[in-house]
Amino acid sequence: MRLRSDSARTLGVTTSIALGALVAGMWHAHAGAASHDDGSRYVAVVALERAGQIAFLRGPPWRVVRRAKVAAGPHNVAVSPDGELFAVTSPRSERVTLIRARTGTVIRSVGVGGYPHDAAFGARSRTLWIAAERGERLVQLAVPSGRLLRTVRTSGQPHNVEVVARRDELWVTMNATSRVEVRNAASGRIVARPGLGGAPHDVALAPDGAELWFSNWASGDLTAVSVRSRRAVARVRAGSEPHHLVFGARRLWVSDNDAGTVVRIAPRSRRVLGATGVGPAPHHAATAGDLVLVAVHGANRVAVLSERGRLVGSIPVGSGPHGIAALSADRP
Repeated sequence: MRLRSDSARTLGVTTSIALGALVAGMWHAHAGAASHDDGSRYVAVVALERAGQIAFLRGPPWRVVRRAKVAAGPHNVAVSPDGELFAVTSPRSERVTLIRARTGTVIRSVGVGGYPHDAAFGARSRTLWIAAERGERLVQLAVPSGRLLRTVRTSGQPHNVEVVARRDELWVTMNATSRVEVRNAASGRIVARPGLGGAPHDVALAPDGAELWFSNWASGDLTAVSVRSRRAVARVRAGSEPHHLVFGARRLWVSDNDAGTVVRIAPRSRRVLGATGVGPAPHHAATAGDLVLVAVHGANRVAVLSERGRLVGSIPVGSGPHGIAALSADRP
């Protein structure tokens, strides 16, 4: 099976004129909307792949309050469990940028090599695992110092990573294989290589820690996997090309890169509840209270959805938004 990177796949996306016009009209109507403002405040970092920058957002009402230059080609964004740091990978620059979560200021840029695609913080926020895709290895850094702790060879090209804190495990999707690697989250030692079927791409951990959900390359299916048994327990059809996943309190949100929509799923019943048009080539999403923020790569915007999937606002952020992560600004 021939796999393509997110950026390359974006170039092949087609979106109907009717959908584009509809979404553009909704954006115009809702631009700057502060719907569903419960008084809580959040911050978010968006990786602007074509601009070589990050946009730092606050809301609601959502707005860009800072831009900062980072290594060229920023791609994925991770946030530390303690809410202190964002990490941004720049694959083609072979660097990872650490950003202070409260202010959006860059504190360190670290060279890691090997085309660093994705990153995940350790449970105590003191380490950062990076999938060095073309280097066929995982890299662990100490944070916030950026000091190299270890490099671990993988069985192929690691793509996305997720830490399961309750089991002290690191789950790694591997390009061009149906297997994933399960490793000790502290040492990187291999624990298992379960076969899940399909071609696992992105991964998200359910809030209760019991299941991991995977999207699959070149497929409309998602795979739900038991963390305990490491076996697939369900497959859910979620559109034409679901790419990226994020859990909210009660919903699983999935960007359908090909259809230009975001699909919402009830994870317990595994029922698809609906899809919302957001524009061409949506990539990563982040939850902020009862709102969902979606990086819409082909429109240079972040779409804002309500818990019911209604498009309630949008923010022009800059060229080529891809990764996004958010957290509460009300943390002590």
